[in-house]
Amino acid sequence: MGNRFVYLLVVTVLSCSEFRLQAAQDRVNAELQTLVINAPDRSMDIPVEMRPDGQTLSDKVLCGTSQAGGEKIVLQSCPSLFFSQSAEEVVRTYCSVLARSVRSGRFALKAEPSTEKRFSITQADDGLSLSERGRPVFVYRHQMTLAAGVPEKYRRSTYIHPLYDLRGDAITDDFPKDHLHHRGLSWTWAHVAVAGEVHDLWACEGIRQVFEKWIAKEDGPVCATIGVKNAWWTAQRKVMDEWVWIRAFPASEYGRAIDVLLTLKALEPIQLSGRKEKGYSGFGLRYGPRQTTIITTPQGTEAADSDLKPLPWADESGNFAGSALLSGAAIFQHSSNPSCPAGWCLRHYGFVGVSWPGVEIINLEPGKTLTLRFRVWVHDGDAKEGKVQEAYELFAKPPSLSISD
Repeated sequence: MGNRFVYLLVVTVLSCSEFRLQAAQDRVNAELQTLVINAPDRSMDIPVEMRPDGQTLSDKVLCGTSQAGGEKIVLQSCPSLFFSQSAEEVVRTYCSVLARSVRSGRFALKAEPSTEKRFSITQADDGLSLSERGRPVFVYRHQMTLAAGVPEKYRRSTYIHPLYDLRGDAITDDFPKDHLHHRGLSWTWAHVAVAGEVHDLWACEGIRQVFEKWIAKEDGPVCATIGVKNAWWTAQRKVMDEWVWIRAFPASEYGRAIDVLLTLKALEPIQLSGRKEKGYSGFGLRYGPRQTTIITTPQGTEAADSDLKPLPWADESGNFAGSALLSGAAIFQHSSNPSCPAGWCLRHYGFVGVSWPGVEIINLEPGKTLTLRFRVWVHDGDAKEGKVQEAYELFAKPPSLSISD
């Protein structure tokens, strides 16, 4: 009886040991998943988002080591701004910044806790500030803001200002004297028709964007992301829900990518349009005071102001904040946007914006959503020195990342 008991005990111990060994092996196998990269030749580092389809990874930060040359990359778990159907319900994916030396290949993956504190997110009464290693990136204005001496009608919120260049100089303006309604980096429409009344979100007349709550504030070694829930209010009621996700990548040798995912959901029938003839509306950037102004598009330097010219991107560069050095920012339209490429409002006094839908009227029925995506490329130098064209091409046809067992 005693020998049989000892035998059963030994068998049980061995079985438990085998179970633990198998569990450990399963963890090792999970760590041995492979990241497959297909990347073109390029002269710059490039931020990239992995398509989330079929992913089985759950770690916040992963390290990939090339099976060929031993080069390493870092993946960070984050909300998907390019592959989620809308900003209302985002799915998760991984983002990375691929060094220019990283080409197509296979990378062995493993979980690797990150101790690097690259970004810092701080909240104050007038806005949420993002910085990278002590240098400012942008401030998101979530509270109602009004400059001294400006009429009450121009009080507004839910936009980015200041937006900073790579040196930490502000390149946007707010409440400029020539156009008091212009505000940093914003998304507004000049024609908002609700219940037989027409309001002007662009010019702060009869309707406002109002902050409701934070959805997310995330940072890591690869990027920082904020998610915000806002609403549009007339004097009487809320008429539109608005979700905004903003993701900033680290500054590289040439520039910094800031991605924006925007979704609108009408609560009652709404018509959106730009202002008659010129089409003022959409996603735009008001630049700050500067000594030089250079507007560049894929067609070259734009000598004159223009309206509704369809282009995939546009850039404005200049000497900001008294600097002797040029810097600037370009806006890239995402191919999933309706009517891409939409027309632009290009102004040498300091404005570049995607004027979608221009003079066309868009009908939004209750519960119907509208989703738009953009990348802002903040860069040193002018558009050529900041490699705007190459940055756009890598945005339009990005390197692909996928997981293989």
